[in-house]
Amino acid sequence: MKNDFRTVFEPLTSELRLSHSSKIYLSGSCFTENIGKKLGDLKFQALANPFGISYNPISIHNTLCLNTNSEVKSTEVEGIHFSYDLHSEMNSNSELSFQGNIKEVIAKQDVILNSESTIILSYGTAWVYEEKATGKIVNNCQKQPSALFTKRLLSVAEIVESWKHTKKYLDEKYPSKNYIFTISPVRHLKDGFRENQLSKSILHVAVEEICSVDNKCHYFPAYELLLDDLRDYRFYKDDLLHPNETAIHYIWENFSETYFAKGTQLINQQVEKINTSLQHRAFQPDSVKHQQFLLKLKSKIKAFQLANDLDFQTEIEFLKQQIL
Repeated sequence: MKNDFRTVFEPLTSELRLSHSSKIYLSGSCFTENIGKKLGDLKFQALANPFGISYNPISIHNTLCLNTNSEVKSTEVEGIHFSYDLHSEMNSNSELSFQGNIKEVIAKQDVILNSESTIILSYGTAWVYEEKATGKIVNNCQKQPSALFTKRLLSVAEIVESWKHTKKYLDEKYPSKNYIFTISPVRHLKDGFRENQLSKSILHVAVEEICSVDNKCHYFPAYELLLDDLRDYRFYKDDLLHPNETAIHYIWENFSETYFAKGTQLINQQVEKINTSLQHRAFQPDSVKHQQFLLKLKSKIKAFQLANDLDFQTEIEFLKQQIL
């Protein structure tokens, strides 16, 4: 008798294909940061959370719509300039520096969105905080007193309607985009156990409504891979909320199978081998053997860079400094 001790969730191969020539924009929860780092390490042209992490769909949509004509008003408290619309990563000690940071990020975002790119959005929670003074949903409370805000749950209709407005803007300004939606598998237990389930359920229904009527919108089941497939605390970090490296790698492998053709996966394997070689640290850096290793590695990277049109200039410069 066969004993099955685990349910295996296998995402289907998508008709949407990503390659190293693709431009990829990622926005959303800290899970987006994990995927973005994997893409960057493997030399994909990816920009992840340029305005910092966002968790709720409305704030994610709002940052996507920021452009050179946008006016981001700041608030100043104890010498720190910030915006409730952005993550604290954008904070600065002067208005001039704060606005400069925003303009710099908008320019980077504009470059990648103006190209033929895919946008990956990771929704983290449907719980939001509204600033009482304005009634606006904030991206980040910036550690200000809780009395300034009202906490509530978004509805499915609000999320879908917000996306429709965002999609209309993107279609007009940056046409021909594909979208990949995910629900972050990170549980927001500070909201409460049942409250987290309600939140994730709303996000799932909203994404289903979005993707079911638009063939440019795709869903990747990161949530299901961790919660239904791995389904064990040994795949979490010590906080028992965030996926650990093993889980992230497993989800990444499924992402690769879903969106990368075999040729792209082979390039990824070669880039990983190069990255592993670059991490090698010799006991005797000045030895003839190690110097020969460095020369051979530099030559290999230059040839690989030329053959695949990838950018390894930083790595090549690093090796030049190590070679005597």
